[in-house]
Amino acid sequence: MASAGATPAEAARQLRSQLGQDSCIICILGGTEFRGADSEALVQAMAPKLEAALGSQARFVTGGMAGVQETFAQHCGDGSRVWNLLPVGQSSGFGRGTDINAGADLEERMAIFGLVGDIYITVEGGPGVSKEASAAHARGAAVVPLRRTGGASDGMFGFPQRALLKPAFATEEQWSLLANKDVLVNESAAALAAIVQACVTAGDSEPTSRRSSPRSQPHLLGRLGPRASPLPGGGDQKQIANERGHAAAGARMVDAQQ
Repeated sequence: MASAGATPAEAARQLRSQLGQDSCIICILGGTEFRGADSEALVQAMAPKLEAALGSQARFVTGGMAGVQETFAQHCGDGSRVWNLLPVGQSSGFGRGTDINAGADLEERMAIFGLVGDIYITVEGGPGVSKEASAAHARGAAVVPLRRTGGASDGMFGFPQRALLKPAFATEEQWSLLANKDVLVNESAAALAAIVQACVTAGDSEPTSRRSSPRSQPHLLGRLGPRASPLPGGGDQKQIANERGHAAAGARMVDAQQ
């Protein structure tokens, strides 16, 4: 659990330490109910493939909500590498994965969620998912949208357009399989697992000496584009004020999982 009164950035650092500084943290974003005909089947297929492809180096983080996140948690191996991030005093009720708490309420938890991950996978989603994906992308995190599921993940609601472009660590065929609704869900799920695995492998090639704070995660993001500026150990007052402002802005992001 993050310390009471911590800013979102401070809480994210504490959670990174709890989950393992050198772990790859993969966050799952999506709606609280499935809208696409095969979206649920796709999440059910991608969860075990990601778990098998990445092994012990990965930690999967959900926001402890129904729909996409609960389905992912229920199908990701035995749940030992799934962590459900919820506000203080709340539990997921998933019966799978480990619940962890940070943030006094949903808006603070969402701000922390947007800072803790290395890679964000999006499934369907509305305006809130687009906002969280935009925040993660802006600070240098990798965002991998399953475009075939529609909604925010297909570029709607202000989703970051650059995140829709094929990254260097994916092949043209792999990237197209994330968008193609005519292929089997297992093909899209396999392509997603391969893309995420390649992303992690590319980041692991960067020398340890260049690694920095949990917020920027350059050990993973060395080849993903612009990095977020690392926070100083204690953070200055301007940065702390900015982070508290981000938490307040979360009030406008309560629909992030819808």
